[in-house]
Amino acid sequence: MKIGELASKTGCPVSRIRFYEQKGLLPEPARSIGGQRIYSQSAVERLDFIATCRANGMKLECIERFIEFEKDPSRGTQWLLEKIDGYLQQVELCRAQINKAEAYLKQLREKFPADVLARSGKDS
Repeated sequence: MKIGELASKTGCPVSRIRFYEQKGLLPEPARSIGGQRIYSQSAVERLDFIATCRANGMKLECIERFIEFEKDPSRGTQWLLEKIDGYLQQVELCRAQINKAEAYLKQLREKFPADVLARSGKDS
């Protein structure tokens, strides 16, 4: 897919895609005969990962280091391990909060009368 398609698919602006590519955060795209970048599904997955990390407060420097480590495990440091462990703790906390909110919402939903649930089209 071309860069515009990648931007549409991921919601990531073209300028940011180019920035991430320059920083080495995206897999190297193939090139068409005319020299245009051709991105694969792995670029979509990487952008989704980056966007999720950024939306949850992860610094770009950490994401860069994670990707560098993924490419070359000899780049692992104590600092990187501590960052990974810290973010894993944040993930666990977020998951617990989401599970709590889900349980509460399901409890509220169960209180609706059957006729209202039937009209919603979602009886589960």
